[in-house]
Amino acid sequence: MLALLLLTAYLLGSIPAALITVYIATGKNIRDLGSGNSGATNVYRILGLKGALPVALFDFSKAFFPVFFSIKIAEIWSISAIDSTVLRLLVFSAVLIGHVFPVWAGFKGGKAVASAAGGVTALFPLAAPFCLLLFIAVARFSGYVSLASIVTAWFLPLFYGGYSLFAEKPVTPLYLIFFLFCSIFITLLHRKNILRLLKGEENAFGKKRP
Repeated sequence: MLALLLLTAYLLGSIPAALITVYIATGKNIRDLGSGNSGATNVYRILGLKGALPVALFDFSKAFFPVFFSIKIAEIWSISAIDSTVLRLLVFSAVLIGHVFPVWAGFKGGKAVASAAGGVTALFPLAAPFCLLLFIAVARFSGYVSLASIVTAWFLPLFYGGYSLFAEKPVTPLYLIFFLFCSIFITLLHRKNILRLLKGEENAFGKKRP
């Protein structure tokens, strides 16, 4: 049953919404357009908000719902708290792996920012508005979505740990470790963006690459 659940999560994560949307709209491969990335930001460069918003919502949802329902499944199975935590984190991981290495798209996917946001919202809903506000603020004032993604990714474990201490609630070590893993994972996926940022060659949001 666990293997089937994880396989389903991986296959859902593998659905390349950006690639499909751009192909339907233009007949072209998104990897040959804009930044070449299969994500909502690149869809925005190509199709504008009307194309990017549905892609972002889909990528968010394909992580949110599997993680959310894994929590319900854990309750139905009446498994222990630790096993329940492991289950939801495994499901979350399967979706992220599916998005980055999609079987439906030659194992070449996006950078998992929207999907990571969906899974985090299901796991730790309180963080969602703060992460969203930080993401918007950094993207707005810097002009770089890549920088906003990286900063927000590293804010998540800090916020989780800080909130737990401030609210005098126990820190779940597995959550903290997983959030740190997500921060590192997102950063590594943006390594080319980081190099361009350091060289002053990264393109601002909304501008086409030369």
